[in-house]
Order: sequence, then structure tokens, then C-alpha cells
Amino acid sequence: MGISLSTQWVPSWQTACAQKFNCTSDGLVNINGGPLQSLVCPADGSIPTEVWGITAKACNQQCGPGALRQSVDFSASAITLTTWLLPWIALIAQLPFEAHGWMNILSGCLAVGSPALATYSLTLTALNRWYISRQFQKLKDMARNLKDARPEYGYMVERVDSAAFILQEVQQCPMRANQRDGALASLIVFGDPGLQDFWRFAAKDLKNTRRGFTYSFLAQVIMAFLAYLVSFIAAVHDSLGSPDVGLQFASSTVWSWMFPIVFGYIRVGSQAEAGCIKEALTDHKIIPQPEATGGGYLHQAGLCPSAELHFPLNSGDQDDSHDKQTATVSRKPQSARPSLTWLGFDVRGDEKREGPIFNYSRIFTWFAFAEHVRGGFEKSIQSLQKAGAEIPSTSEEATIICGFTQQKDLTAYTAWQELPAPAIQNILAAAFVALVVQWGTTGAAIFVAYSTPAVGLGCRSGSYLIYGVAATISWLLLVISSIASHAFMQRLEEDPHREDIATKILGGLAVGTRLTGKAIAICNASWLIASSVMEDIGTFQTCWCQTDAFQYHDNGWTPVFKSASDMRSAAQGIWLGGFLWSIAVCLFAAAIFTYDPRS
Repeated sequence: MGISLSTQWVPSWQTACAQKFNCTSDGLVNINGGPLQSLVCPADGSIPTEVWGITAKACNQQCGPGALRQSVDFSASAITLTTWLLPWIALIAQLPFEAHGWMNILSGCLAVGSPALATYSLTLTALNRWYISRQFQKLKDMARNLKDARPEYGYMVERVDSAAFILQEVQQCPMRANQRDGALASLIVFGDPGLQDFWRFAAKDLKNTRRGFTYSFLAQVIMAFLAYLVSFIAAVHDSLGSPDVGLQFASSTVWSWMFPIVFGYIRVGSQAEAGCIKEALTDHKIIPQPEATGGGYLHQAGLCPSAELHFPLNSGDQDDSHDKQTATVSRKPQSARPSLTWLGFDVRGDEKREGPIFNYSRIFTWFAFAEHVRGGFEKSIQSLQKAGAEIPSTSEEATIICGFTQQKDLTAYTAWQELPAPAIQNILAAAFVALVVQWGTTGAAIFVAYSTPAVGLGCRSGSYLIYGVAATISWLLLVISSIASHAFMQRLEEDPHREDIATKILGGLAVGTRLTGKAIAICNASWLIASSVMEDIGTFQTCWCQTDAFQYHDNGWTPVFKSASDMRSAAQGIWLGGFLWSIAVCLFAAAIFTYDPRS
């Protein structure tokens, strides 16, 4: 039944509905939604205490849209929205963006629409940092031993330390290790002071542009936490609010994932804005070239902040920089470039986009990049420890010392069977943390809304369930997209002219799942905000929502005769459990992001 001319608009739907019933009315039920037998009515005809609510049939007949509608109290709704929803909306500004243009908006939509994706990218970033910390601690010990035995190689200690920090900080940018003309090997082992300055200044620049704690961040986090705490206190205290306050507390719980996410990205580390990494790695002049007209310098090109795919050199290409201490990219002609698109969409997708939210798509290429750099340092230190070893003076010597192969590009897309075990371990661990945060917070909201009388899956708990499922599906689709994209690019890296049907299918899968996953996340973010607003302005005050018709259809019921104190007595244990569980999940995630392997 829809709204008719006879519809009565009331300030409180529940109170107005309760007034339409007396002790002898049909459809009265107890706390479990069951019918009451041998009900003894008071002399004044009032509702006995054992009566909790009415059936869905009775509700639709007396309190349906054709009879009652709750009018919107804009002043009260404004207070509710300002108190409980606005702090969460404001906290969105503290989510990691650091992308270009409208990609910042997309980053925010992806994080709100899929907390699982934001948590997955964040956890991968943290685990990758731990990996570098462990691996380079071994290299630092090796470099110190080398310095003790051969003081002329003392520059390697600072270089290893700077490289470790750089590898940890560049995860929000696509990276490639370039060895053409001996670029990476020269950067690792040449003793040139200009190269030493590069490592030192690049690490310093990245440290200076690192996003840190600010007063605005602290203020917004405190406001959001106070809003969450107030909603909980209001839910369990009988003098603060209506029976629906506990359900509004559930709507705050579904946002609580933001605490560990905004804290984690600052604790783990991200650059303050897009372009910082490229500027730190490419703006330093490191090698003087006095023979150039008017003098000149070269810039390093061993660490490339780009998503370009280097295709095999032509067989006739020769290296003409044998006598130059240079880290420049070869300018020789390359094989014809294959198409990296599918129906006009770049198959690389988010792997080439800057921003912490997109780190999920760079796990494979980042590990390839990090392993090339780590392996080059490890092999070079081992080589320099040998008796008679000298500081190399040509790129060929540097290449041999670092264990690289002459005239062979370093792979960016590692074959599946060659992926290092830590990469797979980090993916599985990050997936576990993502599911814990997503369903630990959303699940707590569902539990509170579902278990608060009338028990059942209704508009509130159902909206949270839809949000959690959509967020998880979006994350899974984007992870599948990154895997398909890697497989596609790995095939082309092996053979640029490969055009078999399997490669085309992989390209289509990568693009299709990425677009679908993002579309779901964007819609889901809008749904979360919209459902939170509807909750606070009373849109769910209808028979369909209140009787949990989402699950029970015509067999549901709603408690219309009980006050805030009655609801508190019946559900405060549920509210307390949901609150403590969500806090425990947030603390668990925060502890993971706070952990420092060096301690």
C-alpha cells in the first residue's frame, strides 16, 4: 500500500503506531515474536508488560504507508547527522590519496566502497617493508664487514642503508629496474661521489616528503572516535534517545574500519603527494660530463619510476658506453611495441597509477624490482670481498660484479614459478587481514542490528550485509584483475609479438574485472553514505523495515510498545559485544601496522 491522501504524517512513527492498539487488538506478540495466549488485560485497557510488539500483518493494516508516515524533523536529523555521521565523512579526507587529479576521488571511493581493498593494499605495503628491513639488515652486516676488511668500500654501508629506505618508500609508484648500458650495476657499485650523493639525497628527499601525523589528522580521528563512543553510550544508557539509538550505533560500527586504515597508512608510510617519488629519483644530477658543450650532467636511470615495459634489444645492438661511468638508458632502437590495451583500456590498469590504494596491483612488479636491487647489492658485496677485487671503472665490470648479464633487460613481470616465496606469503597474509578488518567491523554492525529486537535480517542489518558482500566482491575482482594483468604482461615481456587467444582472454579478463570491481566499489561507497543518511533521518521507520520483512516477509514483527530502557535491558549485552569486537579488530589491525621488525 502506498502513500494516500489519508496518510497521517507523525513525528514518531513508533509512538503513533503503538497508540492504534489496545489490549484486545489482534496481532500482539511477546519478546520472541510469538502470539500471546490467555492475555489478561488491565482494567484501563492498556498494554500489558509482556506485550512487546505487533505482527507484520497488524502493522501493515494499522501503521502502513497508507496510514502512517514519519515526517522528517530537519533540526533533529541535522543534529543526528552532525553528531554521528559527519565525523566519519570528514575522516575520509585522511584516507590515502596521493594520486593525480580525479584519481584522488577514485581513491576515496575505492577505500570507502571496499575497506577490504584499502586494508589489503595497506597490509601488503607493511609486509613488503618488513621484508626489505629483514633482507637489507643482512646486507648492512655484510657491508660493515666489507668496510672493516676493505676501508675503500666504506661507501657501500651508507648506500645499502639508503637503498633499503628507498625500496620501502616507493611502493605507491610503479617501479622498474633498468640495466641497459649497465645503469643499475653502475648505480650500485661505482665509487663516484655523485652517485653517493644520489643515494643520500634521494633517501633524504623521500623522508622529507613522507606523510606524517598532523593536528588536523589528530582532531578528525578524535572527533570520529568520540562520535562512535557517544553513539555507544547513548545506546546503552536508557536516558539518551529512543529504542532506535542502538541501531544507529550499528551504523557507526560499520564505519569503524577507518580507524586502523587512516592510522596505518601514516604509520606504515606514504608520500605526501603524487610526483614525490619521481622527483626524488630523477631530479639529481649525479655524473659530470665535462666534454659536453658548456659542461653537463647525467641523471641516474637504474631506478625508473615508471610502468614502461622494456622489450628485448635487437640482436645487432651494441653497447657504445664501455668507457663511461653512466647510468643512462640505452637509446638504441627497440622491437616494435605490441598493443597493451584491450578495447582501448590499458591492461596494466592500476599498476601504472600512483597512490597507496593501488599498491595491491604492484605486488608482483615491486617484488621483481626489489629483488633486482637487493640481488645486485648482495652479489656486489660478495664479489668485492674477494681478494684483489677493485672498484669497477666501466659498466661492463660493474655488471659482472653485480651478477647481471650483459645486454639483457631485467624482467619486470616475473614468471609464476619464479616468484619468491615471501611474495606469495605476503599476499595470503594481506588477504587474511583484509577479511578480518572488513568483516570484523561490518560483521559487528550486522550482529548488533540483527540481534536487537525484533531479531532478524531487516533494512538495517540487510544494508550492512549488502555493503560487506559488495566490498568483498569488489576487492576480489580487483585482485583477480591484477593477477590477469600480470599474466598478460609477463607473456608479452617474453614475446612482444605474442597474439594467441589465451593472451587476448587474459587482457579482457584483466580489464573486465577491473572495471566491474571499481564500479561496484563506487556504487557501494554511495550506498554506505546513503544508507547511513536514511538511518539517521528515519527512512527505515516503516512496517517493511521494522518487521524484518527482508528475512521473514509477512511473518515478522516489530516492538512498538517498549521504551528505551526496555530495549537497553534486552540488548545492551549485544551492543557491548559489538562495540568491544569492533574495537578489538581495530586494535589488531593497528598492532600489525605498528610493528617494527627492527625492534
